[in-house]
Amino acid sequence: MAQHKIHVAVLDADIPCLSVYKARGLYSSQFRVLLQAAARRLNKNPETLQKGSLAVHVTAFDAVGGSLPPLETLRTNPQSPDEPHANGPLSPIDAILITGSASSAYDDDPWIHAMQSYIQTVHTHYPNIKLFGSCFGHQIIAQALLRTTKNTNHSPSSTFHVAHSLAGYEMGIQPITLEPSFTARFPPLARATAQNPFRIQLIHGDAVVPTPEAEAAADQAGISLPAPWSSIGSSAQCAIQGLYNPGRVLTYQGHFEFDTFVNGELAQEFGRRAGWSATLVAEYLELIYRSRIPGLDDDDDAKAAAEAVLLFFAGEDGNDGDLVGCGGISTGMITPPLD
Repeated sequence: MAQHKIHVAVLDADIPCLSVYKARGLYSSQFRVLLQAAARRLNKNPETLQKGSLAVHVTAFDAVGGSLPPLETLRTNPQSPDEPHANGPLSPIDAILITGSASSAYDDDPWIHAMQSYIQTVHTHYPNIKLFGSCFGHQIIAQALLRTTKNTNHSPSSTFHVAHSLAGYEMGIQPITLEPSFTARFPPLARATAQNPFRIQLIHGDAVVPTPEAEAAADQAGISLPAPWSSIGSSAQCAIQGLYNPGRVLTYQGHFEFDTFVNGELAQEFGRRAGWSATLVAEYLELIYRSRIPGLDDDDDAKAAAEAVLLFFAGEDGNDGDLVGCGGISTGMITPPLD
């Protein structure tokens, strides 16, 4: 079986703090290393891959500096894996990955507005392109694609936006309960159950939540995501730990690309910028270092999370419509009924 080559455009939405950059490089470089490692692990069991062994090429784009993948470089023909594009010998871009950022998706910055518009254009006009977002990437994808406009005739029923979390920062390793209908499509995530929660590094103060107007208009059924979207799971502090639209979009609120070193350095940098007390920083670091095993890889689910993303990019996520709900996924209720 021929090798399945995947060309991923990584949009750098921030640069790491100096200590992380010196050790690991840009976020796009970190994703490249981890996705290529995930391909090597998955390729050890080629019989589980329907489209052949996987190879990953990453092209980085400085989104903050206004560099986004030209639309003519995006794949338009799913039947031609070696389809050339006009700007060079590389195969067309198959997937777009948006990194985390210290910025907020609701900030009034030109590059954020440009990215949101770009996401909308790609999702609407380039159905062969897969979209993945991590943390800020998750949030700006949600803001671009899930926020509906209230009109005079109908109250919003599925309106979501990004807002500062009233619960404050969610940090480090927190147990995340993944939806079984989601993990059923991604074998690497099969070990994540209610009794064995999903664990990747978290560092965020914003969250994807229903708008106040949607909350006010909700009935006893609560508020759910519009079909075929679903939440991949939840934690005690964050109801939407990621989004899934089969064959089109996958997001994580957490960071499979962060280990204890990266997240610990970033937490200390955020503390310096925001004036956090030494006590608070120490509390956050304790949560981050929960998964640290000296001399070994962290005890978390980052590798499985990376493999799931790569299977999604490769179209190997069991998108055959045999599961419950629209698009093969149960949308489920996101918020409980209002009192």
